[in-house]
Amino acid sequence: MASLHSEVRALRPWYHDFSRLGLQTHFPPRRMDQLAALLNPLRRRFDRRYVEKGDRFSLRQFLKPRPPAHAANQRAKEGVIEDYLRRCLSELNNDAPACLDLFCADGYYACLLATFCPGARITGVDLDAQEIARAQTAARLLNLPGLRFEVADVWTFIQTAPAYDLILCTGGLYHLSQPAAFLRALRRLAGGYLIVQSVVTLESDDPDYFVTPAPGWKHGSRFTHAALGRWLTEAGWRVIEQTMNELPANPRRCDRGSSYYRCAAGAPST
Repeated sequence: MASLHSEVRALRPWYHDFSRLGLQTHFPPRRMDQLAALLNPLRRRFDRRYVEKGDRFSLRQFLKPRPPAHAANQRAKEGVIEDYLRRCLSELNNDAPACLDLFCADGYYACLLATFCPGARITGVDLDAQEIARAQTAARLLNLPGLRFEVADVWTFIQTAPAYDLILCTGGLYHLSQPAAFLRALRRLAGGYLIVQSVVTLESDDPDYFVTPAPGWKHGSRFTHAALGRWLTEAGWRVIEQTMNELPANPRRCDRGSSYYRCAAGAPST
């Protein structure tokens, strides 16, 4: 049964549900959190630096609460990401791999990785200090000492970072205006594997489709699953496997697709 902690309650709302790891992070919704979510579109409109990780609430949702949208989306994403993580760890055959979790948010996938490989040395990076506070709290309460979290811009971080055996880039690319350039810059850090997950549009399957800012946003971008695959290959990653599914809680087709790639360092084999 997941443990209850006052520290966790104080850090609400959490983006991920940590209950499978033994930590309760989801609670009945507070009106103040729902009201803040109602105002997210206004904040996104007037603050270009704001990166929205929480729910978007409609007035209907405010008056008649439902389970958080990102909880349903987590269920859709987690199975694929977990399979990719396990395969990478098996192929690395290393009891203490150096791992990097970019756009780590509250550190859920970093913590999940640490449970699969207790000896792993894991660094999580996110620009949001509140998310990093959640990640640090979760790692401490779950007794996962091999994790380190840092508040930093991912672009700045990768300029001087060392090589890693495994890099996770789950959930952040679509917040960037230059995701293809980021994947090229990231190639320098690769000593083993890369796992990528991103929101993609379902309105097109054109490998050249790309728009920035994302529809209805002041930042970010939208692209297709095929475009993401092309960028990875052009950046020098070798695609091992790929898949795609839908995020059931996202109503717009431009936000509903979810793309996954498992890659290895090195040029594609011929």
